Amino acid sequence: MDKVYDFIRSITPAGFSPYHYVQFLALLVLGMLAFAFIARLIFGKKSTLNHAVSASIAILCIYVVNVVVYSTGAKLEAILSPLPFVTIAGDYLYIFNLLNAEFHTLCEKVLDMVILAFLMNLLDSWLPKGKKVLGWYFFRFMSVVLAICLQYVVNLLLGVLVPAGFAQYAPMILLIILMAALLLGALKLLVGGALAFIDPLLGILYTFFFSTVVGKQLSKAILTTAILSGLICLMNHIGISAVYIASAALAAYIPLLVIVLAMWYVVAHLL
Repeated sequence: MDKVYDFIRSITPAGFSPYHYVQFLALLVLGMLAFAFIARLIFGKKSTLNHAVSASIAILCIYVVNVVVYSTGAKLEAILSPLPFVTIAGDYLYIFNLLNAEFHTLCEKVLDMVILAFLMNLLDSWLPKGKKVLGWYFFRFMSVVLAICLQYVVNLLLGVLVPAGFAQYAPMILLIILMAALLLGALKLLVGGALAFIDPLLGILYTFFFSTVVGKQLSKAILTTAILSGLICLMNHIGISAVYIASAALAAYIPLLVIVLAMWYVVAHLL
């Protein structure tokens, strides 16, 4: 670990914290892989939780890709800015502080992530899986990129259609509605399970009529948002409030991108 720390220190400037970088990288890899393995072991490969873990890594991968591109000298604030939980100022990517945020702002940020995760999971379920590794990555990246574009359109429409006086409370109200819908979906799942226990035919009919595509994707979106929110809280807790993204730090982010890409394939395709 000391050799890794010294190597990163040698290739990065004073504005970069190798200690926090290595600490975060270790927690990210071990945490995500352990979580995905447990979800696979308990709930199976096609479970909602397993899809949520892979979706979380997919969105995280897009963040890392943007940071790498930005660090090459391409000033792409317009691309990074719509992503939830982050803002750019100068050579730093500032992480939103979930632990100390006001409730209204917290709801706004969380809702943005729910919308992005919902669109990404929905598109991912529609797009082909790809027969080979490159094809798999191509369609998975397409699902996230299209989701980011659609999220921008959705936010634009909300800004135009929602009245000015109502705009302040809209994120809070919409988030509460989404959570209520998720709880209702969980209740329907319990009812369906009870009916299946009483009479398998009733259970099949109930599941057919009430297990909608929207409900499934909403469940994945909420779980994906919960995982990423937990990751942001972890970063807040260990003191990572800003990420140095100047070109001088590019060498440190290339290995991170490779690791996240590999982890995405392992979790989403192999586990």
